[in-house]
Amino acid sequence: MIQGPGKNWGLRAAVCAAVVAWQLYDMASARVVASNEGDALRYIVIGVALIGLVASLVKLSTDY
Repeated sequence: MIQGPGKNWGLRAAVCAAVVAWQLYDMASARVVASNEGDALRYIVIGVALIGLVASLVKLSTDY
């Protein structure tokens, strides 16, 4: 059965969690000191992914 739009909150939460984990791992495992120019963008990506993760988990919990 094909699900309607907006029914894949678990998948969205998993993708957001993967993005957050990937960015945090990339920041923690950096061996070369990078410039601070890309850090602001990285923090924005992490923040948006965290907001998406929380929103997806809340929506997933209200659906069930």
